[in-house]
Amino acid sequence: MVSQKNYRPFVNLSHRRGSGKVILVKKVAPKMPPICSHQWIDLVDLAAHRAMARKIRRQPTLFNRARRNIARWERSNRGCPQPLREWKEILRDNPVNTVLRIMTRPDEEGNRLRQSSPFCGILTEREREAVWARYDQE
Repeated sequence: MVSQKNYRPFVNLSHRRGSGKVILVKKVAPKMPPICSHQWIDLVDLAAHRAMARKIRRQPTLFNRARRNIARWERSNRGCPQPLREWKEILRDNPVNTVLRIMTRPDEEGNRLRQSSPFCGILTEREREAVWARYDQE
């Protein structure tokens, strides 16, 4: 799991031995993206979906909530917009573990899919706040 402290700058001096010499290597972690930027939102959203995936693995019945959410949204919107149709197909055509991998993809495609995720309601308010707390600091 990616956390904010992994993004804070730090210096870590490590020793590497090669040919009988000690070499000091300075490592600096990348900086956290600016709070509320698109990159930051994508990072927090990925962390939340990873937390949802872990919870679904522990409680598989929670997986059905995504299907129920899509069905409810279809009824209330009198139709199914393209992003929801895409999720509907993903849920219909793939086993649970594949869907969990899709929802936690750390790439642009994963970011795009998470923007219309049907997995709301999986985390409790306290669990959501815990995810946000890791990233809501400067």
